[in-house]
Amino acid sequence: MSVLFIGNAIIDVISHLDEIDQIDPNFIGKMQIVSQNEINDKIKLVSNKKILPGGSANNSACGLSMLEEKVCFIGKIGNDQFGKVYLEENKKHQVETGLMVIDGKSITGRSLVYVTPDGERTMYTFPGASAELDSLDIPKAAFSGISGIFIEGYILYSPHGLELVSRSIRSTKKNNGFVAISLSDMDCVDKYRDDFLNLIKSNGVNLIFGNKMEMKALLEVKTEIDLIKKMIELSEFVERLIMTSGKDGSLSIEKGVLIHASTNDVEDCTDTTGAGDLFVSGYLKAYLNKSSPIDCLKTGNFIASKILKRDGGKLDFSDYKEIKKISRDTSYSFLNEI
Repeated sequence: MSVLFIGNAIIDVISHLDEIDQIDPNFIGKMQIVSQNEINDKIKLVSNKKILPGGSANNSACGLSMLEEKVCFIGKIGNDQFGKVYLEENKKHQVETGLMVIDGKSITGRSLVYVTPDGERTMYTFPGASAELDSLDIPKAAFSGISGIFIEGYILYSPHGLELVSRSIRSTKKNNGFVAISLSDMDCVDKYRDDFLNLIKSNGVNLIFGNKMEMKALLEVKTEIDLIKKMIELSEFVERLIMTSGKDGSLSIEKGVLIHASTNDVEDCTDTTGAGDLFVSGYLKAYLNKSSPIDCLKTGNFIASKILKRDGGKLDFSDYKEIKKISRDTSYSFLNEI
């Protein structure tokens, strides 16, 4: 059985900045949707850049696949060179791409990712063809025999996003699979808060992933005390609410019970772009193996820590060899299933 990932197929254009003040302080750490002309103009101004296949759900899909789970990804790309690169990279990561949709009218989406010296990423994204993905692009057979689905919240930016998400949840539940959704970004949550809450309260979602900023935005709170109270209240509608907090680790709330796991110390953080995405990869790997909630958090933290020294959201193949080797160490017993 496989896990189906649905998300935006985006090429990341990564640029490291020397100074944090080169970014508007109002946008640091956020994602902003821009037009095709805007993204092209911004990319032209970047001299030092690295081009890598990205997209939040796709980063998670590639991570889970390399952790030896069967994975399928659905997204829409253009019939262009970036689209070809995207497919090739997914095949390298052993992700099934047979259901990918190629749009002959739009170009492959792209995101300019500025990385400041502290490793924080700020993104300007033109969704391109990915924004045209709709529920009709996904055949009913895609949900047959799957373990579950993961859908990134960014999908809601699409004109057909809510319909796609709702239909995917219904189809997955008919096939007895789990449903996992990420909040994706604070601005995304602000714009689609009601949609997120309605999806959660429909009792069709098992796992909700988000960082602290996204959870605060979802629940419209400012203090951590109020955040935990509201998360506990919301936990009655889902199997688990899972929140990452950077250096403060991660926590999950299940039926009102809170569990916390400390993070792994990382020196010389290069780029936080894929940290949340790879956390999802690790968490789902443990979840699929029916590990305890605390071990799911620990595995997510551990896998996420490995991406912090890499550009973009894809680990190097050598990283997975190291993870496999470390998993045999008794100090990392929670990794035994990897």
